[in-house]
Amino acid sequence: MGGSIGSSSIFFKARPCAGFCLFSRLGILRLRQEARIFAPMRVFYLIAALSLGASAFAQRSFQAINLRGGTGTSTYAGDFNGASFTAAASEVRGHAAASIGFQFQSRWELALGLAYGSIYALSTEGVNGFSGIDVRSNYLQPSLRIQNYTMPYGRYWKRNGTSPYWFGQISGIVSQSSYNTTVPYPGDTEFHEGSNFSPAYGGGIGVVHRMSEHWSWFVEGALQNLPGDRLEGFERPNQEGGDLLLQLRLGAQYAIYTWD
Repeated sequence: MGGSIGSSSIFFKARPCAGFCLFSRLGILRLRQEARIFAPMRVFYLIAALSLGASAFAQRSFQAINLRGGTGTSTYAGDFNGASFTAAASEVRGHAAASIGFQFQSRWELALGLAYGSIYALSTEGVNGFSGIDVRSNYLQPSLRIQNYTMPYGRYWKRNGTSPYWFGQISGIVSQSSYNTTVPYPGDTEFHEGSNFSPAYGGGIGVVHRMSEHWSWFVEGALQNLPGDRLEGFERPNQEGGDLLLQLRLGAQYAIYTWD
């Protein structure tokens, strides 16, 4: 009797364990089946999340095409005005400029530009041996510039509504000049008739301010050195250095964003 009771108690104790183990095995098998079914979906979700993350990062990697146009003044310091600031300031003439730039970062831009303008000088004080010489020159200036915004500027940086900037520029200037021919010139003066080419290099500073998502206005100044000394259309053997060209302009900028 006692043995049967002991075996029965052992039997009844073993059954719950066997049921629990069977349930656990069935649960594990079911989880494995579900894992096989949903594994492709998990991979899809992972790819989608990575794609969205890359897209968001690309949007923050700001790029834009900037179209610019402006007008202003141009003057120069050269042989006729003897590098006199007063003469250069009083003999300013107009110019216009346009450019297309690629802003490849929030702070950096590379641009191609074209300017057309005129310069004027009236030598009435015997500067550099000249008196009464009236020079009028028109010039065409294609250029390449690299520009740096001191603060991130563009669509994703709206908190920076205004940003100063600086730029470096190289260009070629083609000029044509006319003179007063009723006054004597020094005998060693060499004239260059027709169009004259002068390389130029320099830089400048400016400020740009956003008016809307796409439109901005800017004001800038550029100072460039012309080592060829042919901006005026003539040169003398004893003249050292080249000419300096100063441009000031006000204009508008329209941004075409390459990421939306």
